[in-house]
Amino acid sequence: MQVIFLVRNNKFDIELIKHHQFPYCTLPTSGFFNKKFFQLVLFFINFIRALFIFPYLLIKIKPDAILASGSFSSLIPVLWANLLKIRYFLLEQNRIPGRFNKYFSRWAREVYLGFPLAIKLKGNFIYTGNPLRTTITTTPIKPTCLRKTILVLGGSQGAQFLNLHAVELAALLADYQFIIQTGQKHYEQTKKLVKSNNCQLISFTPHPEELYQQANVVITRAGGMVLSEILFFGIPSIVIPYPFATDNHQAANAQFLSHNNAAIILNQPRQQGLSLEFLEKLKDTLLTLLNDTSRLNAMSQAALKLAPLNAAQTIAQRISLCLPE
Repeated sequence: MQVIFLVRNNKFDIELIKHHQFPYCTLPTSGFFNKKFFQLVLFFINFIRALFIFPYLLIKIKPDAILASGSFSSLIPVLWANLLKIRYFLLEQNRIPGRFNKYFSRWAREVYLGFPLAIKLKGNFIYTGNPLRTTITTTPIKPTCLRKTILVLGGSQGAQFLNLHAVELAALLADYQFIIQTGQKHYEQTKKLVKSNNCQLISFTPHPEELYQQANVVITRAGGMVLSEILFFGIPSIVIPYPFATDNHQAANAQFLSHNNAAIILNQPRQQGLSLEFLEKLKDTLLTLLNDTSRLNAMSQAALKLAPLNAAQTIAQRISLCLPE
């Protein structure tokens, strides 16, 4: 089976796909919801361009099936798939699907879920877990209770709220090492705020498995992929859902871990700056957890039990069964 990736025509996506040396094509896409006037104009321009570019790609590639992961990058391919009766499948990373997957799930052959759904929708849903890269799934898992390292993750784009509090937390807890993945756009600003030498900043890494191996506890946002990776490595986590996420889907993701004793949820105040009250609460929660070895071990075991194994292989096998011989 040959797989060709279709990615947005932007620098970040193209660099990432080239790093992994996957064959790919690009399509002009941009967002629509909550955008300003000129961004809306750009959306319609890209929509019309993609509407005519994608049929050329269909003729060139002749796909037996399309696997879409939602967002506006998937809109044109799935519209054409519906029109031309091409099989298509959907990936959903979160417990509350985005607008795209909510609408198109009813016509997809199958929808593969990273987490059990938190709402009822029409469609053929199958809980597989989120597919993880082989560089992650083949990395040895080390015992978490032997280290004193806190990993702070804000997602691929970073989270300035987490960066601000993590830098302050590192200054307060000199006996612990902090690794903070800041996001590229926040790196320089966060670097200026560092007050202690126990604080390592990383803008972005294509190899998060190297960070997970070092972590005793993870402080993180609640995106579907990062939570799946944390579960796979069995790392206890303090999850701070992004309060402005669409349909509050990060809170739903975090609740799945919390209800299964794999994570502690702290709710961010609806502000972007430093909150001394939240900082104190975060410090107390972290220290309580770090000083309770039995709870750390219990959370680690709970996380490992929640991590579906071989999600990528399961999805590939199910799609193969639907393809013509």
